[in-house]
Amino acid sequence: MTTISPTRVSMYDFLYHDTKPMLSLLADASQLSLPQARLAMDASLQAILSALLAYQQQHQGQVLSKRLFGRAAVKELRQYNSMNFATMKATLYHRHDAADAVFSDNARVIKASDHIAEKIGATTQQVQILLTSLCVIVLRELAILAEYSQLDNDERNKWFAMQPQFLSAARFSTDEVQAVPAETENIDNEPDTLTERSDNSVDSAAELTLLNTEQLSSTPPPFDTYWYELTGFKPENYEPVQDMQLATGNYLKAIGRSPDNLQQGRHNDMLVFTEMHAVVLPHQRWLLQLAKISDIYLSRNRLRVNSEPANPPKPPLVSLGLIGGNQDNTPTTTSEKPIEYEKSTPLWKNPVILIIILVIGVLGALAALKYQSQKSDGLILATEEVLEQDAIEERQQQDVAIVMVDDEDSDTAVVAE
Repeated sequence: MTTISPTRVSMYDFLYHDTKPMLSLLADASQLSLPQARLAMDASLQAILSALLAYQQQHQGQVLSKRLFGRAAVKELRQYNSMNFATMKATLYHRHDAADAVFSDNARVIKASDHIAEKIGATTQQVQILLTSLCVIVLRELAILAEYSQLDNDERNKWFAMQPQFLSAARFSTDEVQAVPAETENIDNEPDTLTERSDNSVDSAAELTLLNTEQLSSTPPPFDTYWYELTGFKPENYEPVQDMQLATGNYLKAIGRSPDNLQQGRHNDMLVFTEMHAVVLPHQRWLLQLAKISDIYLSRNRLRVNSEPANPPKPPLVSLGLIGGNQDNTPTTTSEKPIEYEKSTPLWKNPVILIIILVIGVLGALAALKYQSQKSDGLILATEEVLEQDAIEERQQQDVAIVMVDDEDSDTAVVAE
């Protein structure tokens, strides 16, 4: 079986790794040093994610999808496939609108900027530029991930409900001792400690202390619960996710967790979640699909600074062999086969639809014939009435002739009918 880290469905972990290549652009836009920008990005991601969790807790997935993921700013940003000055220009243009929508109040944006600025030794205006710019990028990236994974509103609600366990202190207390190896296996071009230290040269020893092993490792820094207080998110309202479906043998076979499915195909690459301290995930198809697409998306490193490609990259494709059971035709490269879904019955093969169309057609034809028949009968009757009226008038008409005679012949006028 092929194992995948549970953090592949963690929004915090996904955004932390996904936005790493944007560090230099955001630092330049906000006029911050690279160490300051790195710390500001980490804190900003925590604030934005907490605000999104609070928004979803209040409005649920359907409203979140329409009002946040479906915003015009997100649609415009999705036209770009690399980060460059053109992409940043569009990001800066929409940043205020996106931030106000995520935090539901501009006062919260300012308060969050003040809190971060105080920690990194920068101005509120500098941090606010970085924070609001990240709001647009975060909405764009989560919208793309949700669409590529084809999550419906109920699945999006469940996805959001899983996030607090990835932010818990218990999870990070273990990660600080031993990082998850799966985090570094599938991310290309990940800079190591020495490389990033050489690239991110600083002017003083004070700035150098801002960088520590947490910022340079593959594990994001521990989550600050202060953001829950600022955004009004209540993690206790979320019930823990239980993996109750694993108790049935049929479900184990359906997702490939049964030993009976281990050697059926040419490849033993069934996808399952690995164990992780303080994190419990159900092994459901949509969640495994989300995890694999997230893994592929991160491996592409799409937010690196680069010119816009001539042809946009294709959406990640996941083989059903990874999720739903090994078959003899399992592809050698498991990410090359598109997701397959049960095809709906064509309309011309559906007997109910055909009967309805036939009845409507027959009734329409009968109505048309009746209308034409009534129209013809009415025209004939009208013609007959006109002819009969003309005949009556003709019979009643009298011919009158007036003859004038000379007074000598007669003193009267003769009238002949």
